[in-house]
Amino acid sequence: MSTLINVVQLIGRLGADAEVKTTTNGTKVSNVRFATNEYSRNSQGEWVEITYWHSLVFWGKLAERLENKCKKGTRLLIQGSLVYRDYTDINNIKREVTDIRVQQFVVLDGQVANASLLEVQADVEDNDTDLP
Repeated sequence: MSTLINVVQLIGRLGADAEVKTTTNGTKVSNVRFATNEYSRNSQGEWVEITYWHSLVFWGKLAERLENKCKKGTRLLIQGSLVYRDYTDINNIKREVTDIRVQQFVVLDGQVANASLLEVQADVEDNDTDLP
């Protein structure tokens, strides 16, 4: 196997409205929680829903589009890659975090989806220059 790939593709819902911040060098960024669901049977044979929460990071034009087109609960298809980072919290404890750096997304909710699909896909190539 000569090529190793880091690709994540999820369908889920935004856990909050997107807030876009600007870095010191002027790049836009938005961090938002994203929920996906899975169903399985419990020990009594009943179907139960399990919700998984993911941390998404949108950079550049994608962050702006997310803020303009989406709100809490919006259903999205996202594609990106896993990014690992660590930091030391205020109690001097080292923490490790896994984020998904979104490279493209499609809104899957109703009328917004039709307009957003074309816009987001058309600018995916342009977004590469916005990544840090």
